[in-house]
Amino acid sequence: MTASPHALWFTQMIEYQVPSIYQHALVQALVARSEALANRCEGLQGVSIQASDDGSRVLQYLQWQSRQTWAAAAACFVEEPFLELLARHQARGVNFAAYQAVRSLVRGEDGGLHCQVGNPQAYQGA
Repeated sequence: MTASPHALWFTQMIEYQVPSIYQHALVQALVARSEALANRCEGLQGVSIQASDDGSRVLQYLQWQSRQTWAAAAACFVEEPFLELLARHQARGVNFAAYQAVRSLVRGEDGGLHCQVGNPQAYQGA
């Protein structure tokens, strides 16, 4: 199965593995970094920073308007001191993943799930 280039949006997820004593500081640094990125880069639709209950992981979720807007904003990433951020918070591992959304469901006022946006041709089964 493959996603078409006309999918709804492009989602980038970065998971950081850190010693628990650094989790809160990394969260704060990622919030500040994400706010600065949103101010500089058009096409960034949303950001979520999540922390695991055990204190060992942080998940940064960035939702872009499209893969094209993410690629256009990549110049902003070059300016980011990413390796310095990892070293300062003693990140032991970083996992990157990217996805293209093909359907989004939201709970309506009636309590049911409804398609918020979607392109039936955006996802083609193999």
